[in-house]
Amino acid sequence: MFSRRLFAAVTAVLVFATGASALSLGTNITIPDKVYSTATGWYGQQEDNEVEPGNIATQAWDLEGFFLSGTTLAMVGGYDFVRGVTSGGHTFTSGDLFIDVDGDAQYGPVNTKSGGAYPALALNDTFGYDFVLDLDFATKTYAVIRLDEGASTLMSSVYYAQNDESNPWRYLSGGTVLAANQSLGYVAGLTDTGFAGDWHNAVFVDLSFLGHGADFTVHFTMECGNDNLMGQGALPAPEPGTLLLLGTGLLGLLAWRRRH
Repeated sequence: MFSRRLFAAVTAVLVFATGASALSLGTNITIPDKVYSTATGWYGQQEDNEVEPGNIATQAWDLEGFFLSGTTLAMVGGYDFVRGVTSGGHTFTSGDLFIDVDGDAQYGPVNTKSGGAYPALALNDTFGYDFVLDLDFATKTYAVIRLDEGASTLMSSVYYAQNDESNPWRYLSGGTVLAANQSLGYVAGLTDTGFAGDWHNAVFVDLSFLGHGADFTVHFTMECGNDNLMGQGALPAPEPGTLLLLGTGLLGLLAWRRRH
């Protein structure tokens, strides 16, 4: 199901990319990830030109921000979400989008493993997130999964122990699939987004499954945890016309029941 809103948002960016229009991603809903150092501008409380302390501070590793337009969520970064980035002979790939709707999301535990670089660990922890969008950049699709607390739900930790605050990285198993094969929008090579850096890439997904007026927190990181991207927003409430139509329908139903 490729929603009309998502299709319109991606089309607007594609038009911009050809130089015919201005880019409009919506409202910036990015929030600081609470992990920073004042030693250098790359480690501040902003997200543009910021990665996790002690990590690679270049455009290829930088996640910039989340934007919300209606029910369409856009994620922007210099990072190549489709191909990942190779360092030291290892390609660090994209993770999944995790969503919290009841306000108890954790910003990743620290020291779930001790020092150094390790293959990612399977963690029996939802980190307070209620949903995950299991992203497949090879097919440009994703699945919507409701997460359940319990032994059946497994997440993958990030590759480097120093970046545990960026957890979780990727969904592994458990929960309930609400929708599969949802179309994922993607635009690469944007050069005029208002962010620092020579190029940016944008990912688009549809959050309408959360329902009108839903408040949410969203999280994304890449396999190494080099940058922890967080956002908070709310989906639009039903339009007055929709509420009026619903109320009229309910009144009609009550009248029908009284007659019968």
